[in-house]
Amino acid sequence: SFIYTWNGKEWVTDKAAQHKAEVQAAQQAAKQELASRLTVANARIQPLQDAADLDMATEAERAQLVAWKKYRVLLNRIDVSTAPDIAWPEAPDSGRQ
Repeated sequence: SFIYTWNGKEWVTDKAAQHKAEVQAAQQAAKQELASRLTVANARIQPLQDAADLDMATEAERAQLVAWKKYRVLLNRIDVSTAPDIAWPEAPDSGRQ
């Protein structure tokens, strides 16, 4: 995409094209971030769900399962078209070291 245009005398920045390119880049980055976060959430949920399905989950595992599922629901509600103004939800274990 071209962000410069000829105004008859000189090349100048096409502000509209520049803004459009920036928005598209932000949206693409948001799509990648969303996909990455969903991959992590799915990987965390699966073994917890297995334990729950087999009635082997501890109370802590059940609580983690609920927290990760809530996180995944919040991720799926993200509208990447609003990038870069996205308030990403905090992952359940983001406070852990």
